[in-house]
Amino acid sequence: MNNIIFLDIDGVLNCQLHYKSLQFKDYKEAKKQMRKDVKSERIYRLDYYKGQISSERIEWFNELCKDVEADVVISSTWRMGKSIEELQEIFNYCGGTFNIISKTEHLGYERGIEISKWLKDNIKPETYGCHYFDFYRYAIIDDDSDMLLNQEMHFFKTDGYSGLTPNICYRIKRFFLHKTF
Repeated sequence: MNNIIFLDIDGVLNCQLHYKSLQFKDYKEAKKQMRKDVKSERIYRLDYYKGQISSERIEWFNELCKDVEADVVISSTWRMGKSIEELQEIFNYCGGTFNIISKTEHLGYERGIEISKWLKDNIKPETYGCHYFDFYRYAIIDDDSDMLLNQEMHFFKTDGYSGLTPNICYRIKRFFLHKTF
């Protein structure tokens, strides 16, 4: 049974540093050319998402998921209107090598409540060996702090300027290995 990472995208896999990067500038130039080229709507859509995701940050996230044997649950607003298969296709196209197993339901409340509901609905003794209230093998990566108090130990906050960093990945690895800081 793998660990679970609840993943936000804006402010985590993209950030202000990404929008100032050469990767994003190259995407904006390529986008001008894309409009002139005949491309399928699907490829154009995937190219759009690839421009929005920092290749550097997705590599760090890939390594994190591999090192801690984590599956991903999308908690970002990017989940709305997309199936799990569509989300997996987007991230695969952007260089993701991690496995998306689910997405949280949009309830219109704080994200912590949506994550709590997902845990309650999906963590069962027959699949994870414990009830949801005893499940501790999850981390939340988000730039917003609308989490519940009982999620504090699982919450790793990024900021909109730098997004996911090697330091945050290191802290999450230590968390899953039960190492003190």
